[in-house]
Amino acid sequence: MKEKLTICLIGPKKGGKSSLLASIADCVAQNAFGYPLTLRPTLQPLSQTEALDPEPPAKRQDIFAGPSNDYEKLRNDFVEGGVATDTLDTYEYYFRLGLTGVAPPAVAERAPWLLEIVDAAGELAVPPDGARVAILNDVKDKFAGQLLSAQAIVLVLPTIQLEDSGWIATLARLIDRLGRNKDKRLRRLIVAFSQYERLFVNLGPSAFTYACDPAVMLHVIRKLVRAAPWLDALRALDAAGVSVRFTATSAHGFTRRFQNPNLDPHQPGEKRFRRAGVEGARGFGEYWRPFLTAEPILYAALDLDSAFTFSYRRIDARSDIE
Repeated sequence: MKEKLTICLIGPKKGGKSSLLASIADCVAQNAFGYPLTLRPTLQPLSQTEALDPEPPAKRQDIFAGPSNDYEKLRNDFVEGGVATDTLDTYEYYFRLGLTGVAPPAVAERAPWLLEIVDAAGELAVPPDGARVAILNDVKDKFAGQLLSAQAIVLVLPTIQLEDSGWIATLARLIDRLGRNKDKRLRRLIVAFSQYERLFVNLGPSAFTYACDPAVMLHVIRKLVRAAPWLDALRALDAAGVSVRFTATSAHGFTRRFQNPNLDPHQPGEKRFRRAGVEGARGFGEYWRPFLTAEPILYAALDLDSAFTFSYRRIDARSDIE
């Protein structure tokens, strides 16, 4: 590997962190990102042994075996309808990111990357204001070390009226702490608004057309950012040399054929469409298309804007559709 990059994934509980993480490899494989298709990124999940051992021993592939690493288990749990990771700790996941297409020389010469993605429990990273959560001091110290030593941070927030949430003060303090960190290892911070598909549930087959219009996403992000003045603390990081970007993602995604959000209104809770009588991933494989969940991870590694990553300069510019 030419470069190892640690990315810390943080956000409130049930905000969409684990769902985003579980779908990023599929998002890359299905070209469901906003980068040019000529870039041709590849994202291979690795076990910890494979990631840390430069020459891992060859192992026999058993097609009847269960998930071979933590990421495959996470992905299978998500595919089967799993919810947020229920833990008061952090989990580390490893990926090999490569580029097999055309990329700017400054980016191509850095490939491939070994990515370590740290998924922090919501009640550890962004607990509700005033909540008393029994977390071991060792876990707190580990998380603090991972957060302050990460080269990139992906902050996952649900696409909601942020001021109505119960964790605003905690998140504001966390951002302030990042700004006062003297180590300055942080290079990039990406705010990913999750559950983007919810905005389009009433648009039927037109949903995907609107969702994949960068101008529509920019309009949505402008409204979210301007309604949350406490996010302006990120401007200090941006001015200090940390590249701050905003994007929106959808782990549930959209259906392949009909283009509507992949949520079944006839099932209780948030259930994806699936064919009746067929269990497991095969039941909805023909429907599921994750949308832009790889975007924040790719930007964290590449430092390369896509059509769906927006800087403060883009957000502050005059809107043509307001």
